[in-house]
Amino acid sequence: MGERGKRNLLSLKANQRKVVRMNILDRLNRKFGRFAIPNLMQYICVIYGIGFMIQVVAPEIYYYYMDLDPEAILHGHIWRIFTFLFYFPAGGGFSGVFWAIIGIMVYYNIGKTLEFLWGSFRYTFFIASGIILYNVVGILIYLFTGVSLQLNPTYMSFSIFLAYALSLPDTMFYIYFLFPIKAKYLAGIETALYFFFFLTSPSMGERVSILLSFANVLLFFLLQNQGNNKNIFHINRYR
Repeated sequence: MGERGKRNLLSLKANQRKVVRMNILDRLNRKFGRFAIPNLMQYICVIYGIGFMIQVVAPEIYYYYMDLDPEAILHGHIWRIFTFLFYFPAGGGFSGVFWAIIGIMVYYNIGKTLEFLWGSFRYTFFIASGIILYNVVGILIYLFTGVSLQLNPTYMSFSIFLAYALSLPDTMFYIYFLFPIKAKYLAGIETALYFFFFLTSPSMGERVSILLSFANVLLFFLLQNQGNNKNIFHINRYR
């Protein structure tokens, strides 16, 4: 083998050593990427809107027939696996409607931005993993304890914002359209607030919901950062 051939062989071996190991989400994307739901956030916001109207007009419909009730699911109410998402806190009067519209618009923009950054598959995976976590944990708790916890989907919405703050920490939000605050600080305040709720809430369902919202974000970033490629999703950059 000539000198040139040896150099080519050494170069090939060096390139092979530099091959980036795909993370788990990359591998899942290759296999299941066709199942991603483009523009998923617009469907979620429609769900929020319908959920808000249900809370205003007849909230008992949600609690009797749609919420995540593991006991009911195991007795044939399979639709509750998904319909528990049809929830959006409702305030009274014009101000309640106004802030609901603003809240849904904010979450729409947050979700669309994450889908743009991550890609449709990763964002679909993030939402789907949250739904699965809520259902699996709720059912397991019921099977082992006999207690059917009603898990609050509000904290799933917070997990979307927390993931956004980890990805784009310096984005500016304006509280009541007046007071600017960066996403990372707003997420820190909300995180502290939810930990306070976790410690003081008398509802076990609320405490479990809070833990699951953080667990879903942690799961996503851990899966994203398996491999050699350290990119904008690496959580170390947002400490």
